Amino acid sequence: MGTFPLNKQSRIHFTFLQILEGIEGIVVIIAAYLTLIFKSFRDRWGMSYKEVSKSFPGDFLVPQPRSQFTHAIEINAPAKFVWPWIAQIGQSRGGFYSYEALENLAGLGIYNADQILPEYQHPKVGDLIHLAPNTTYPLVICEDGKAMAIENWYDLNKNSEYNQALESPMNYLHLSWLWMVEPIDENRSRFVSRNRVDYSPSFKNRLLLGLLAEPVVFAMDRKMCYGIKRRAENLYRITQE
Repeated sequence: MGTFPLNKQSRIHFTFLQILEGIEGIVVIIAAYLTLIFKSFRDRWGMSYKEVSKSFPGDFLVPQPRSQFTHAIEINAPAKFVWPWIAQIGQSRGGFYSYEALENLAGLGIYNADQILPEYQHPKVGDLIHLAPNTTYPLVICEDGKAMAIENWYDLNKNSEYNQALESPMNYLHLSWLWMVEPIDENRSRFVSRNRVDYSPSFKNRLLLGLLAEPVVFAMDRKMCYGIKRRAENLYRITQE
């Protein structure tokens, strides 16, 4: 597998492709808001009911989620060509392979790598994964070549993380997020993104976290699935030439 340096210079202007992708993302978000009745289908995008109901690594972290999704995409490349892109996920790392223009309009400072970054190819439990410049979640699961997951506990009233062993805030958010690759056969694999969330059962939280956030989350995560698929298949194709 070839490795290349990543240019991390701040980007003042978006490329034409990034603008087009951003427009696509907005269209997907709007369409999802207009079809909230289909939320349950989007929550298992790329998977059957039977597949999504099985146990995944890290499910024990949030055993009874109030909201969750499991998105998956088949990739025409072996799992070993998918894992490097998973290993470097994160803001200030390889990015999230999603709608970069939308992420940066929101001030997240996320730049997606199209190269394998050697310095991030050996993640381990305890590593901090940035979702935004001031938002970091620790890796709590890391199975080399297969899966890694983050977890966080958040006090919604204080807008800060908390130690669940010492505190029990009235208004909390507890989440886990798994990124995983599983082989299908010698030449194909499947990438899975699984997010499980528990929160204080107030009307506001049910509305915002359980319903209204879903279209945005779906659009961004769906794009990440396609972003990893494209990168893994391109890398595999290069090795076959």
